[in-house]
Amino acid sequence: MLDTKTNNHTEPTLASGAALSPISYADALENYRKNTDWWVVFAAFDLPDFQPSPLWVSQRVKLPVDVVVEAMEGLAVLGYLRKENGAFYSIKGKDFVKFNVTSQKKTEVIEEHSLISHQIINQLTEDALMAVDHRCFASNVEILKELYSDVAKAFEKAYQASTEAKNKDRIFKMTFTAVDVLQGRDQ
Repeated sequence: MLDTKTNNHTEPTLASGAALSPISYADALENYRKNTDWWVVFAAFDLPDFQPSPLWVSQRVKLPVDVVVEAMEGLAVLGYLRKENGAFYSIKGKDFVKFNVTSQKKTEVIEEHSLISHQIINQLTEDALMAVDHRCFASNVEILKELYSDVAKAFEKAYQASTEAKNKDRIFKMTFTAVDVLQGRDQ
């Protein structure tokens, strides 16, 4: 191959002519962690009437086609989907990852959780099926730890039941938040 700018000859490489994804792995991972639209696109692959077309997913989940395509391309970069002849297919054994926040700084956890919570809240509309609850009570850290353990188990139980369900007809986003409003206490 001749590089016309320098008149140098270069050898073709395996990447020559290959369509490389415009999404880097790091960008794809960050989007997967923080963009709940990507979660919805990934969950759509589990719907019983699924069709491996970005247009079908777009119409089914009410997201713009470009958002769906970006999510599918990114999920392919991450190894959750494979692309074949313009269609996307899930990779067996690849499930939604529960993100481990223990290695993150607290400010990063707060920022990420706030972003995700806002995305979920933005889905609350008058015609949406939803479940909500609000509570505020004086307590102690041991009761909160037990509550969180119960909530985490309930999330996992629902997730596991959903992986085995045959009649999947909904996609739910969910989050959990509890915060101590008394400042200055030992964490």
